[in-house]
Amino acid sequence: MPKDAEKKWNAYAQRTLKREMGKFLVTNVLLAQKLNLNPEAIQKKIIRGSFSAGFFLQVLDVLGVKTIDISEIKRLEQNWDELQKRGKSL
Repeated sequence: MPKDAEKKWNAYAQRTLKREMGKFLVTNVLLAQKLNLNPEAIQKKIIRGSFSAGFFLQVLDVLGVKTIDISEIKRLEQNWDELQKRGKSL
């Protein structure tokens, strides 16, 4: 996979985790407790956005996410990209 594409998908995964945590009102501290990890380690992983697929799926499972809709993620990310091009942030 080209480096730019990998970087883009890492950003998608990062924002997807943040969105899902927001939907379930889960903080880094609460997530860390559920995963038996240090809250700072969780925060660094999410901020860095280059966590493993295993970590991504583990977090989604802990949050209770039942399905992942890639087309929905792409739609949300396309909206994000358009806003970024216009100089706005979410």
